[in-house]
Amino acid sequence: MMKVTRPLVFLLLIVCVFQSIAQDNPRVLLRADDFGMSHSVNLALKDMVESGIPFNASVMMVTPWVQEAAEILKKAPHVSIGLHLTLTSEFEQLKWGPISGKESVPSLVDERGYFRTSVKDFLLSDYDLKEVETELRAQIDRAMAMGMRVDYLDHHMGIARSTPEIAAVVEELAKEYDLVICRYFDENVAADIWGTSVEKKGSAVLEAMQNLDESKYNLFVFHTAHDNDELRQLEDLNTDLMSDPKTGKPILGRHRNAELNVFLSHEFKNALSGKKIMTYRDLKKNHAGEMKRGGIIHGSIEEARAAFESR
Repeated sequence: MMKVTRPLVFLLLIVCVFQSIAQDNPRVLLRADDFGMSHSVNLALKDMVESGIPFNASVMMVTPWVQEAAEILKKAPHVSIGLHLTLTSEFEQLKWGPISGKESVPSLVDERGYFRTSVKDFLLSDYDLKEVETELRAQIDRAMAMGMRVDYLDHHMGIARSTPEIAAVVEELAKEYDLVICRYFDENVAADIWGTSVEKKGSAVLEAMQNLDESKYNLFVFHTAHDNDELRQLEDLNTDLMSDPKTGKPILGRHRNAELNVFLSHEFKNALSGKKIMTYRDLKKNHAGEMKRGGIIHGSIEEARAAFESR
């Protein structure tokens, strides 16, 4: 049983204020990704939890700091927990591989036993769908073993929704474990500011808040962290957007800290006023019947391979 403390009571009061406002007004889903990736990312998780804003926390089960993320989330009843299903490892300085072990899923790993670096490398490989199921199941099972109250599944770098064949694996697992799937509620992706410049992230989110689709769930996606020496060492091997154009040095920390600052800002909290803030736990409890396949990137495995071979 969770111990009720004064800080927790205060936090729950804040949550009640957010959730009681605007029951018939535009619906907003706030999702933040990659928790468990590093201590810097988990520090941001703690800040976001303490804000009292209901949001969806997508956790990477294969990463080195996942236990810390799980402990933080145990004290966050207003946060819906999702699993950021992972089949890639995009940083050279911080690698991860399959929970199920490289011997169990040899088609999913590189010569060092890590997940492949990019979506392209994965989709052009001879991956085995049965091994995809084995690994994604292991990620779900680890979360359950850690006592995490999981509500939904989503997709790191989009791989687990890249083709109908992989999507079918995720759908079967979601059914088996009684989970919903992000992007399966016809969400309007109002803002995903991962690739937006540091200076423009705040204005991009606030502008999107002024242009919500009142007929849909409006999804805002964040990637947050503290900017410190840990993240300043990480080079994203998939993009130049996380490097300083003048020096070439990594600026991943600056990007993620800017997104954290947007989430915690008074301007953002004011923009949420009059909105119905929802989580995937709400959708699982009250709207599961609305879930249907959506957001699939390619029409088939063959189409995905052809798309990357032509690049």
